[in-house]
Parts: sequence; structure tokens; C-alpha cells
Amino acid sequence: MTSFHSATGRKYVLLPPGIGEQMNIFGNSFSMKLSGDDTDGSLAMIEAVFPPGGNAPPHLHRTHTEAFYVVSGRFEVLTGDELIEAGPGAFCYAPRGVPHAFRNIGDEPGTLLSVINPAGYENHFREIDAVPPGQATPEVLKEIFDRYDQEPA
Repeated sequence: MTSFHSATGRKYVLLPPGIGEQMNIFGNSFSMKLSGDDTDGSLAMIEAVFPPGGNAPPHLHRTHTEAFYVVSGRFEVLTGDELIEAGPGAFCYAPRGVPHAFRNIGDEPGTLLSVINPAGYENHFREIDAVPPGQATPEVLKEIFDRYDQEPA
């Protein structure tokens, strides 16, 4: 990431397209655009590319919120009891405690921009990315999910 400090000492981030901390999360390409390290823990932002069929299964969080903006592709998005088809420009906000999920239902890769508030949950993606190939057992993943407030829904 490229971060700077203004004349007043405030930190800001400028990223050209295609730049960000790169991660591979279950075969999906993630690019961390902003982390809690950059925002004093207030929020994080991730751009994620999902191949056809790529998804996040139903889950919920009790300590943070997530918002998703569809940049490209077609997704089926579940929030609470509502299931919709979402194309470019669609937006989803999942407050604390509300189950949510999504799946790329298109024939092409689809891109979501995700905002996490407050930050911290983005570190669960860093930990998953760091698990050596073949060692992402259900037990290892459950430890990570539990540490970062992700419950199956």
C-alpha cells in the first residue's frame, strides 16, 4: 500500500488501479485497498474477484458490519431473509448479527468492493492467505473464524 502523511500529520492512502495487498482466499483474488493499520482501526476496504460459482457461504458477524458494492458481474446476494440478483452498481449492507452470503451466478469473473466497519476482520483474510496449501483443515479455519467473529448462519 502507498500511504502518506499530510502537512498536518494525518495519514492518507492513494492507490493506482491494480495495487493493494494481494491475497488468495479459497481461489478468489483479494486486494486489500485499505486496512485498519491505515485508518486507526475505523474501517477496511477489500476488492475481491470471484470466478463463476465463487461465493461466501451464509455467515454473520456480531462485532462489525460489512457493505458490498458490485463493481462487475452478476451475484446472488442474501442479506437477512432477502435474496436478490445483483449486477453492477448494486449495493448490500449487512449490519451486525444479520446473516449474509453471495455467489457469482454469471459466466465471467465478478468483482465486489467490500467495506468493513470497524476494521479488524480484514486480518482474518490475511491469516487464511497465510495457511500453507493443503493445511486449511476445518479445524484451522474454525480457529480463524472464531478469532475474527465469523459464525455460520
